[in-house]
Amino acid sequence: MKMEFTAIKPDEFAALFTVVKQGIYPYVEECFSWNDDVQRDRLINDYQPHWFHWLMMDRKQIGLVCFKPYDDAFHIHLLILLPDYQKQGFGKKVMQQIHQRAKQESKRKITLSSFSANQGALRFYQSLDYQTTAKDEQFHCLALLL
Repeated sequence: MKMEFTAIKPDEFAALFTVVKQGIYPYVEECFSWNDDVQRDRLINDYQPHWFHWLMMDRKQIGLVCFKPYDDAFHIHLLILLPDYQKQGFGKKVMQQIHQRAKQESKRKITLSSFSANQGALRFYQSLDYQTTAKDEQFHCLALLL
């Protein structure tokens, strides 16, 4: 089965926000206190719409990914799988496709950050050979050289 990345349409922002909130609410709440308006504004003002993609498997939406291209890298802002699709290898498939795309576009690395409290995500990225490049109480910055 091939994972497909489908562009998120402007009229799908409410659905996108629901998935983002479901995926990161506990971590944002712990660090900063969640505020729907602040988080909506952040998604609208700090991110470009073309960075967001629905993750589709057999025409079913299983999550979303948001990544930004830089000159020599991709930076992954969000990778959220819906609960029914977690811990089944889909995250690894998403990352493999991003790695492949980055190599095709002559990128040298993939960077990302994860909430320090999200130990499952940290273990996942480390299992893919991502290395911690910086960390503090709230965040771990990780990178993979391609």
